[in-house]
Amino acid sequence: MMNAHFGRQRGAATLLTTVIILVLMTMITFFANRNILFERKTVSNQYRSAKAHEAAEAGLEWAVANLNSMRKIDAACATSTGSTDRSFRDKYLDPDNNGRYVETFSTATPLCTLVSGAWSCGCPSTGAPTPDACADPAGCPAFRVSFQNVATDPAMVRVTSIGCNDSQKPCVAGAGGTADGTATIVQVIKLLNGLGTVPAAALTAKGNVDFGSNAITATNTDPGTNGITINAGGNITGFINPKTIQSLPGTPSTASLVGNDASLGTLSSDQMFTSFFGVTKDAFKAASTTTVITCSGTCNDTILQAIDAGARQLWVDGDMALNSNAVFGSATQPIMLVVNGNAEVRGTMTIYGVLYCQNGTWDNTGGGDAQIIGAAIAENNFTATGTPNPTYASDVLAALRETSGQFAKVPGGWRDF
Repeated sequence: MMNAHFGRQRGAATLLTTVIILVLMTMITFFANRNILFERKTVSNQYRSAKAHEAAEAGLEWAVANLNSMRKIDAACATSTGSTDRSFRDKYLDPDNNGRYVETFSTATPLCTLVSGAWSCGCPSTGAPTPDACADPAGCPAFRVSFQNVATDPAMVRVTSIGCNDSQKPCVAGAGGTADGTATIVQVIKLLNGLGTVPAAALTAKGNVDFGSNAITATNTDPGTNGITINAGGNITGFINPKTIQSLPGTPSTASLVGNDASLGTLSSDQMFTSFFGVTKDAFKAASTTTVITCSGTCNDTILQAIDAGARQLWVDGDMALNSNAVFGSATQPIMLVVNGNAEVRGTMTIYGVLYCQNGTWDNTGGGDAQIIGAAIAENNFTATGTPNPTYASDVLAALRETSGQFAKVPGGWRDF
């Protein structure tokens, strides 16, 4: 009897131990599954957050790249040839009537959505575009960018890029839902002026200036430059009619002619270029805002087509001749025309902005009244066989300086929170 009793006690103890072990195993399994579910949820959240952050990063890079592209765009952000279309920069930084970017930028917000592996974008003139339908069950990442003036520096712009893991709010204002993964990146950028130093004369030449037997008409009534009409590193020769040299009131015409200027004459060609544009020729030519033109002989149509397409900063490889009765640029949208060779201007035309060349020839012997409103610069000599008419225009040069060049990211001007 005693052995049977002890046997039953040992069986009960074994059963109790087994039950406890099973309960413990069940609890361990439960908590293990709970941890797995928690980790899966965490990974899912991280995945959605990463998608949103990458979308925001893509939006920032996309915005800066488009600000540095002077091509005209349509409502779908595609290259346009429409006469009423503008570049991304002009569309969203909204230059005023003087060609300068104003403090209150456009309220329109470009939007891009990743549909079927490709970004589909909208660049509206007002409001926000409607994105393409998304058929991906995982959602279609999207980003929306906006721009704001930095009050402390008119050349600075604050770019805000909002990324979403799906094409919902806040990226898509009119969407029915809210994205469960969002990220915001802010980057301050600054315009590095294409024209680093504004010329101080209507015509500047590192070498000699020769007007031959024809009277030059040169005008500079800007007090900030002391009314200098011609500035040369060498001699200024030829027929000069005091009646056609217009400087500051009360200033003798000859006093506005500054020749044998050692600060110009001692410069190398590369130094001459860098002193005005702030970069080397190679860097200027390679800039994303520069349109490179190769033409043989007369370049009228090629340059006019480039300007119509949105170009403001042009580089001509080799010699250039213009003989068109046309207008190149405007007072509010002047151009920067750099000729890596000799430039010949003849006929009746108007160039708004800056013309820079290795050697300049102004040939109006066949008639016409060509003029540059802004400034002309010759890397070596300037020769006239006609009646050149350079007119210094500080407002045109200011508009050119404040709207040309590239935007660059400001160190320390980035945050993602």
